[in-house]
Amino acid sequence: MNIVIVGGGTGGHLYPCLALAHLFKMRAETEILFIGTKKGLEAKVVPHHGFRLETIWSEGVVGKSFLRKIHSLFLMLLGMMQSIQHLRRFSPNLVIGIGGYAAGPVIIAAFFLRIRRVILEPNAIPGMMNKLLAPWVHLTVTSFQETASRLSARKIACLGVPVRSEIIAAANSSEKRGAEGPKTVLVLGGSQGARTINQVMIEALPFLVGESISMIHQTGEKDFIEVKEAYARYPIRARVEKFIDKMAEVYTQCDLVVSRSGAGTLSELAVAGIPSLLIPFRGALGHQQKNAEPFVACGASEMFLEKDLIGEDGRFRGEKIAQRIKALFANPQRLSEMRRSAKSLGHPNAASDIVLACLELIGEGARPWSAARPV
Repeated sequence: MNIVIVGGGTGGHLYPCLALAHLFKMRAETEILFIGTKKGLEAKVVPHHGFRLETIWSEGVVGKSFLRKIHSLFLMLLGMMQSIQHLRRFSPNLVIGIGGYAAGPVIIAAFFLRIRRVILEPNAIPGMMNKLLAPWVHLTVTSFQETASRLSARKIACLGVPVRSEIIAAANSSEKRGAEGPKTVLVLGGSQGARTINQVMIEALPFLVGESISMIHQTGEKDFIEVKEAYARYPIRARVEKFIDKMAEVYTQCDLVVSRSGAGTLSELAVAGIPSLLIPFRGALGHQQKNAEPFVACGASEMFLEKDLIGEDGRFRGEKIAQRIKALFANPQRLSEMRRSAKSLGHPNAASDIVLACLELIGEGARPWSAARPV
């Protein structure tokens, strides 16, 4: 059985794909081919995980000038022709996409070649590409029940976002969180970093001096030097990295996360049962704020909008984040409640359920599944 997986650009798209790929290899005699772009994170990460990667030309359209949109559409057409070539050579039984501009050309190529197609939509508000593709695929998998009402699809299953097996294993075995002693804060801005979060945390550092707190901060490439130099100015124990690949290990060390609210990150925090302070990215049609709302509603997270972290002078109000970090660490009961609430939102079996659904779709399933509903 041959399966093509397309998704990348950022960790939020790529790592759920990798979770599926590894599980497919465990469950069945399967050859996996990833398709992505040379500029995306997949170009570095996929070969490291032992999977073959083919690349196509493709780039996003949203938020660009008219001429750039024309250029992007031309690249997507070229990418579709490249995808047809890759698919003909590999002869897959199934193509799985997880949104983003790279998925479009491959799913369209699979449609013309009559190959079965599945897309994953991890966000509460579906992305433009998945909204366009949903009517033309055999199965659409979502993470939020409400997402179904925003899609026109043949069949929809709310199964969650695949989480890497090592994160699930670490979450099940870790006993560190909740222990007495120094606390650790993990700061994430997604795989590419987040300028706002980096700046807010730089402004928060003076207010954390003297606290029994250590920091792990993933900055992204652009802000690495600035953030590292900022930590060096204060007597705060800190590990500053451009990118953290071994997230399972880091999750076992942290007691609180300051993060964007991308669907991939939230799915990992839920499975790991980690409390969080969320700062949604204000762009992308507000989908990160929608992702965060169920976590806030059940008490797993607290949310800060970007506009509320900027003072009248235009400077970031880092003291707001610092005050909440200190208040939560001073209230162990509240942290415990947040951990339990986060766990209640986790989908540790999402990857397994999606693999079974895919095998059923192509006639390889060992047992029927009932999560999908006709549309």
